[in-house]
Amino acid sequence: MMRPSSDRLDTESRRLEAAQKYVEQLKAFLVHAGVFVAGMVVIVAVNLLTNLSAGVAGEWRAWWSMWAFLGWGLGVSIHGLVVRLNRPSSSTSTWEQRQIDKLMES
Repeated sequence: MMRPSSDRLDTESRRLEAAQKYVEQLKAFLVHAGVFVAGMVVIVAVNLLTNLSAGVAGEWRAWWSMWAFLGWGLGVSIHGLVVRLNRPSSSTSTWEQRQIDKLMES
């Protein structure tokens, strides 16, 4: 059986590892979101210039950049949701550990 201090150190180590993994995932998401914004600026600018040169800027069908926005935006949104759902909990113990503690108290 492990000593309580060893359990606490193991728990802290796992929490630190989970936090580090989350920060890396968050960083990757922020890079993805930044590339999305920069990429969409370029795509919309190209679409605007081609629409103006063709004289169709007033027609909604000519704005093909909206499809890129919707598709890529959906991808960025899902990426953000996955990162958010993988955020480590602030709880120091698992549900199982809390149940064991309750049984040990009675």
